Amino acid sequence: MSPSPIHTLDKNGVEITSVGFNRFGFDSEVPLDVLRALYLRPHYVMSSAPNKIKDIEAEAEEEVQHARFTGEHSAYQSKSVYHPSTGCISYTTLSRFPPVKLLAPSNRKRILVTGGAGFVGSHLVDRLMLLGHEVTVIDNFFTGSKTTVSHWIGHPNFEMVRHDVVEPFMIECDQIYHLACPASPPHYQFNAVKTIKTSFMGTLNMLGLAKRTKARFLISSTSEIYGDPEVHPQTEEYWGHVNPIGPRACYDEGKRVAETLTYGFQRQDGVDVRVARIFNTYGPRSELRPS
Repeated sequence: MSPSPIHTLDKNGVEITSVGFNRFGFDSEVPLDVLRALYLRPHYVMSSAPNKIKDIEAEAEEEVQHARFTGEHSAYQSKSVYHPSTGCISYTTLSRFPPVKLLAPSNRKRILVTGGAGFVGSHLVDRLMLLGHEVTVIDNFFTGSKTTVSHWIGHPNFEMVRHDVVEPFMIECDQIYHLACPASPPHYQFNAVKTIKTSFMGTLNMLGLAKRTKARFLISSTSEIYGDPEVHPQTEEYWGHVNPIGPRACYDEGKRVAETLTYGFQRQDGVDVRVARIFNTYGPRSELRPS
């Protein structure tokens, strides 16, 4: 039985077939089905069964469900096998990478993504890779995981480096997306000094790199910079209601000083900067925790 395809509609009932825009001299538009094939696919597509008949039936059903997400892109998917009886998984490499745009060298950007193995970072890496750019990911894997970007390992446009942004990192690049920092309270409170050090020293190092290479710089900030806000919803003009010595201050104040550094480099050194204040976010690849 052929699987029923997934259709996404906008508020006017028109089917959405692509996401992204061509703005500010950067084309970020990619087909929706390609993105869906990457981030909605399961980590495994087959599971072993105790007997041959069950194995065939289970595999057929899993392939049908899997095809709903992968569509015509199943040739680019992992064929890892999960063994429920032992709780083990047998990984395999991809035989072929997902198709990416073939760009002229003059249009292909060299892009650095810090924290690119994390929840938000890995989705950004997917988009940039599909667009045909050269992507380098640096991550210390404190909260990130190699499995989130494992489907790109070995691709000629992709490189992953285990590195902590607290230490300087030298590379030639055109754009920097600085996402490196623990973002959930259990993680950033685990080592408060390390968290604020990552926000300050990591951002200082990446801004220094952007200044040297003349790269466009984007930092992922947070709604936590508003502290315990007295205004709802918060606008960019609102300065916040903050506690600089509370248990969450390592993250709040760290991001505040990171934004201060970012605009300091813009005013003083002319670095082309962007700040994205991300509010509560969840989705595929986010960590599941008991609440």
